[in-house]
Amino acid sequence: MANGGGGGGGSSGGGGGGGGSSLRMSSNIHANHLSLDASSSSSSSSSSSSSSSSSSSSSVHEPKMDALIIPVTMEVPCDSRGQRMWWAFLASSMVTFFGGLFIILLWRTLKYLWTVCCHCGGKTKEAQKINNGSSQADGTLKPVDEKEEAVAAEVGWMTSVKDWAGVMISAQTLTGRVLVVLVFALSIGALVIYFIDSSNPIESCQNFYKDFTLQIDMAFNVFFLLYFGLRFIAANDKLWFWLEVNSVVDFFTVPPVFVSVYLNRSWLGLRFLRALRLIQFSEILQFLNILKTSNSIKLVNLLSIFISTWLTAAGFIHLVENSGDPWENFQNNQALTYWECVYLLMVTMSTVGYGDVYAKTTLGRLFMVFFILGGLAHCGLWTHHSGECFQLPEGLSAQGPG
Repeated sequence: MANGGGGGGGSSGGGGGGGGSSLRMSSNIHANHLSLDASSSSSSSSSSSSSSSSSSSSSVHEPKMDALIIPVTMEVPCDSRGQRMWWAFLASSMVTFFGGLFIILLWRTLKYLWTVCCHCGGKTKEAQKINNGSSQADGTLKPVDEKEEAVAAEVGWMTSVKDWAGVMISAQTLTGRVLVVLVFALSIGALVIYFIDSSNPIESCQNFYKDFTLQIDMAFNVFFLLYFGLRFIAANDKLWFWLEVNSVVDFFTVPPVFVSVYLNRSWLGLRFLRALRLIQFSEILQFLNILKTSNSIKLVNLLSIFISTWLTAAGFIHLVENSGDPWENFQNNQALTYWECVYLLMVTMSTVGYGDVYAKTTLGRLFMVFFILGGLAHCGLWTHHSGECFQLPEGLSAQGPG
């Protein structure tokens, strides 16, 4: 019994030992669970942090693309959304032209109304002048009104400034001739810069402080702006001056340069209109005493009109074909160089039409239709006048070959 009890006790002691070992095992398992929970929580936190960092990085490096009217192209790297700013350049020219036209028309209207409304006052002043004349004849002098003296002084100052501006741009003086020749030379220089920039995209990012051609073009256009001011001051009819060809050229070429400096981007746009200055080539040669006969002047004038029209039309085709139609979301554009457009216009004007280069946009095709009609009329006129230029004098034509 004692042995049995001892065995039981031993067994119980063994059981106690087993219980102690089981407690140690449970504590170890609990510790392992805690470490696993900690590691899982740390891994989850790290994964969440990594996911948040990835999401944040994705939010930084992958901007949300909204629906754009103008497609994304690699030609405009300065704007992450791919939007072009051609409308800002065109709006600067349109606001300048129509704003000035509105001011001129408003000034004329107000001046006309003032003249009509104060017509009776004018008669009163004339009567006063007659009375002053009679009083002066009688020997009694009346003092002149100070307001009339101020108005007369102001009119005299404005007249003197206008006369000075007229002398500066007049071809009758040496200063005027030098200024006209200089403006023509700078216009040709601006046209050459356009030829160089035509190899670039229609709209591209350009830093004014790093782009040498943009700086030169800016200097040229500042000079054109000053010359435009002189011409405006010297003009007798401001409205007619505002609608001249040279004025329209300045409206669509000078303001976009200042916009390009502000936006740090360049739009090729309507800079091809500088080719219209070539129409004055015969006048420049007359100023330099190179052309002296009427036939030579007429022939050079015809050639200058032909070349200026040709280059200007090629610039328009280059613009619309490389940009595309606005109502087609600018999707139907094609890459054409400026000189390919020059070739296209020459082939079209001669009505040959090889078909290797053709207009793809609707604007380009409509322009080509009217250009063909105008080219045919111009070629007929040019042939007629050139035949007159190469005619022999009447004395020589009357003589026979012997």
